[in-house]
Amino acid sequence: MKSMNYINKIQPQLEAAFKSQDPELFDIVFDFEGKKLYADKLILSINSSTFKSMLSDRWISKNDAIKIETYKYDDFKELLTFIYSGKCNITNENVVRILHMSEFYQIEDLKDLCEENLSKTKLNLSNIFQLLETSNKCSLIQTKKPIHDFVTHNFSNFIKSDELLNADKSMIKEIVAIESNLSKHHEYMFQLIYKWSKNQSIKKQRLSIDENFDMKDAIKTEMQEFLPNIQFNKMKLKFLQKFVVPKCFLFTSDELANILKNPNPDARVKITNSNGQAIYGDISFKQKNEIELIKSLNGRKSDNEFRFYIYWDTYCEIPDTPSPLKKKDGVEWYLTYDDEGRIGVTHCCHIEHGDYLLAEMFSTTDFVITTKCKIKIE
Repeated sequence: MKSMNYINKIQPQLEAAFKSQDPELFDIVFDFEGKKLYADKLILSINSSTFKSMLSDRWISKNDAIKIETYKYDDFKELLTFIYSGKCNITNENVVRILHMSEFYQIEDLKDLCEENLSKTKLNLSNIFQLLETSNKCSLIQTKKPIHDFVTHNFSNFIKSDELLNADKSMIKEIVAIESNLSKHHEYMFQLIYKWSKNQSIKKQRLSIDENFDMKDAIKTEMQEFLPNIQFNKMKLKFLQKFVVPKCFLFTSDELANILKNPNPDARVKITNSNGQAIYGDISFKQKNEIELIKSLNGRKSDNEFRFYIYWDTYCEIPDTPSPLKKKDGVEWYLTYDDEGRIGVTHCCHIEHGDYLLAEMFSTTDFVITTKCKIKIE
């Protein structure tokens, strides 16, 4: 048998004891440049394997203060307060610092609270880099999707940031992983990786004492790991000629010839709303009827708009065979035939059984449906 009354009394007493910071009640003392925090070896050890390992090497007496130089007094006090009470004052200012502490001391429940707080953060270009780096270092799950969605919807502005050009390689790998399958972004991806590699090479040149430092070789070395993941076959020939060919030092002659031999032959559909926001998708050259149909609508305003669906009256005959394209995670919009044969753009959550998927659609900024959306083939 157990007494819940006794159990319910113990927790408040532990919390009150910690708040009192009475040195007579504790056997551990942490020192922050003269400011002290008192705690129990037993309580810390059973709540944190890091504390257990740190405190098990030797007996720590009250006279042997443990100096803490890595963390701030106020943040560390919040960590200990959580251990004793289950409460923590998490703010926008301290959440990342407390998260890193909870990761280091392996206090999963506090880490979960911090991640829950971060997952509600309003993302912008000022905080996205820190959050992306933090989510990677601390293996956060809840924050991944909103971060990835933000990067996808704001990619054209995201890649212009000086912070990204100075990011470490792990972050660039993360961006490549996010964007690797997105239509319209393959060209942007090549430009981003090239600019980043050039920036890294310039830094190395400044630090180098080699008078014969070869900038082209340095850029090629930085890009070497990324080149196999760049989908040149999905880039337009015009882009390859304008932006890739001038960087021919990155490739062997056979590699460059192969790249130029297989440019993306697909037609690119562009839908533009009345705010100037655009959404793009590639239609296979095999879909000749759809390409000609959209060409006939070139620049024409939509016939009807709803919150998650716009369409142009075409009343075409929908193909008898099922669409080879299937809904997948990360794709928010699709070019479709509806059950009446009208061509349109539909949000993924409103795809119905009778809709025929023609292409995945992607935007480089947030895209919303407005009145008078225009459709064209680029």
